[in-house]
Amino acid sequence: MESKIKIFESGIAEGVMSKNKKFYPEETTEEQINELFLQVRINLGKKYGFDGRKIFQALQKTDQNNIEYPDGMYHVINENDIDNDDLWEVKIPADILIISEKHKNVVVGNQMADCPILIVEDRKQGVTALSHCGAPYIDRLLPYQTIEALIKECKSNPNDLYVYIGSCAKKENFIYDRYPLWAKNQEVWDEYIIQNGEDYHIDMVGAMIKQIKNLNISNIEVSAEDTITNEKHYSHSAAYKGNNNKKGQNFVGFFYK
Repeated sequence: MESKIKIFESGIAEGVMSKNKKFYPEETTEEQINELFLQVRINLGKKYGFDGRKIFQALQKTDQNNIEYPDGMYHVINENDIDNDDLWEVKIPADILIISEKHKNVVVGNQMADCPILIVEDRKQGVTALSHCGAPYIDRLLPYQTIEALIKECKSNPNDLYVYIGSCAKKENFIYDRYPLWAKNQEVWDEYIIQNGEDYHIDMVGAMIKQIKNLNISNIEVSAEDTITNEKHYSHSAAYKGNNNKKGQNFVGFFYK
């Protein structure tokens, strides 16, 4: 079956996909940041063929934002969600967003800098799910839960599911100087946190694929691009190590054509 969606990734060339003040000169006002960010979205839409105001991103819980919901919570985009002037301002607390093919040219995506974005398309049912799978979320089985959401909500058959794992930090360059504190699920990281001398290499993609294959998914595509080393992408890891050109936020998303 052919794909019905268009997947895209933004990077340094498209501009900072964030309103976080840390990515802007200190003197930039909040109003100016809002205007700059809107223009980045508008230009991104022109490049890939959608309206830059029609972008959904889940409001995902973190250790800092005090948002609470059950792990793996999903939301199916509906008409009430779409009936807004700027979908970026629609707050949907969830790990996973699902959208159907009846909503054309409406983007579902997520900001990222080194973390993988997971896109799972059910080509038979005409529905697609997306989740932001940073390492702490992989630890709590979000890749597995993303596919599980489609099976539960849409009665998806694993044979009809096609997975895309976006550009992210790869194990060769994603290195900690100690065993990471967020790695609490030993079964998830067995063979995917590799100690090399005093360094610990983190294989997020490998850990994700293990969860995905546990649900009998065989159609898996992985971006070969490493955000840490590839010049197209912003990277928190690279910026932290002194490469200021990498300071910013990418975006990975999709829409039904």
